[in-house]
Amino acid sequence: MELTRQLLQQKISLLESSTNDDMADFTLYAARALLAYMSRVESLEKALAVPITLPFCSTSPVCEIEAGYAAGVNDCREAIRRAGYPIDGDD
Repeated sequence: MELTRQLLQQKISLLESSTNDDMADFTLYAARALLAYMSRVESLEKALAVPITLPFCSTSPVCEIEAGYAAGVNDCREAIRRAGYPIDGDD
């Protein structure tokens, strides 16, 4: 069973209509808190989900393999920076 917002809301509705005892009250409180945290996680995931498109290959004209590798690494680092993520050594 997958826990979804809809399923959780249904369970909350059932708990609200049940008899009041300590276990039902606690379960209702926990279900409401879980629903609120699910919303927060979704919004944080959206805020952190910045796509990074790395270059397929280096566009720098190079003749040596090592220079090509270094240029490719630099291109990737620049794509990461453009997406808004800092890289170690950036100030």
